[in-house]
Amino acid sequence: MLILLILLYSFQCSAQKSGQTDFEIGLSGGSSWYNGDLNPYAHFNQNYWHESFGISLRRNINQRFAFRGQFNIGEISADDAISSSQFQSNRNLNFSSPLYELASTLEFNFLKFDALINKFRFSPYSFIGIAGFYFNPSTSIEGSIYELQPLATEGISYSRIGISIPFGFGFKLALNDRLIISADWGLRKTFSDYLDDVSGVYPAASEIDGLSQDISDRSLVQSGPDGTNWGTQRGNSVTKDWYTYAMLTLAVRLGPKKGSCKHLRI
Repeated sequence: MLILLILLYSFQCSAQKSGQTDFEIGLSGGSSWYNGDLNPYAHFNQNYWHESFGISLRRNINQRFAFRGQFNIGEISADDAISSSQFQSNRNLNFSSPLYELASTLEFNFLKFDALINKFRFSPYSFIGIAGFYFNPSTSIEGSIYELQPLATEGISYSRIGISIPFGFGFKLALNDRLIISADWGLRKTFSDYLDDVSGVYPAASEIDGLSQDISDRSLVQSGPDGTNWGTQRGNSVTKDWYTYAMLTLAVRLGPKKGSCKHLRI
């Protein structure tokens, strides 16, 4: 019986080597921003950076791969008034929106990573996955805030829930056998062009009225052939909107401590 127990104990130690299959739970903080019709290109415009926070659970599959689930909270915004583009300055739109994301990603470590083995405690990594997100754009006019989705400013109703493809890169470092710090930059390709409530053309004047008309067209100068903007370009419907999270995460490894049975054979 004693021999059997020793064999079972040895088998468990052999089957669960090091920390490569442990769970990690982490808290994140960083910045979020967006790219779309009101901010076509700039990733590093500090006017559009917003605080973001998150919680994550990582499951290490082995020393190369890991699954991570994340819940992130952020904000996105942009303002035509501070753009260097003459078209945007004349369009004179602005928006901001909360951003809630639930994501699942697969990570690939470029180097072997294992919090319990000193020589494997650092690695750059890349990731890709799928996410669902919620947004709700609003605009500020002379100190008043108006939610944009109910107003259908382009005569189109769209959903405030979307799907995105998160992908990016980062690095992770095990500070010791319990604490792991990581930093990553993750872009999100969405399938919506309405994170900013701007996509195609100004609708025909007959399609919207009242407050919707007033908020849809705030141009400083009317440029259409009939002396108005109705029916002319408002945004670029060819490209979809993107958002980004740049996050720093501190995680705690939940597996056995260094020196336990799990670490005997490496």
